[in-house]
Amino acid sequence: MINKKRLKWAFVATLVCAIVMLIEDGGEALGWVWVEEWDELHVWEFMIVGLLIVAVVILGIEVRNMQRYQETLEDKISRASGAFEDLLEAYFNQWSFSAAERDITRLILKGCSTAEIAEIRNSKEGTVKAQTNSIYKKSGYAGKTQLLSAFLEDLTDGGSVAAVAN
Repeated sequence: MINKKRLKWAFVATLVCAIVMLIEDGGEALGWVWVEEWDELHVWEFMIVGLLIVAVVILGIEVRNMQRYQETLEDKISRASGAFEDLLEAYFNQWSFSAAERDITRLILKGCSTAEIAEIRNSKEGTVKAQTNSIYKKSGYAGKTQLLSAFLEDLTDGGSVAAVAN
């Protein structure tokens, strides 16, 4: 996760660099003697370079942390997707769905209409309606909403009902 405190330090270090550069250039323009004396010792440059190195290191650490976090999220999404596919297959096997019924069920769960499913599968709407009715009959659910609800309940271990009740 992003460490906001470290990012603030990187921002402050960068801001201080800008201020130091302004003081150096402004001081020289205004003839401030101490600015010119420090300039001869390269104090300004050392300060700026030091602060910029700090900022770059901090930002590098944060980029690395963000990459790790992204990899973790991608792994979780992959596992969740695999678990959902396993859940679908278990139900499809339990209900003895044909290959066509499995495809249509996936399209139903994606929110496709009968016309869209017919177009995607290159078939007639009547055929899709017949297969949809077979899906609902075999699964024991009355329609799309109940079918989707059953999958949602399994994915949330019944958590969606508790969330609605509270």
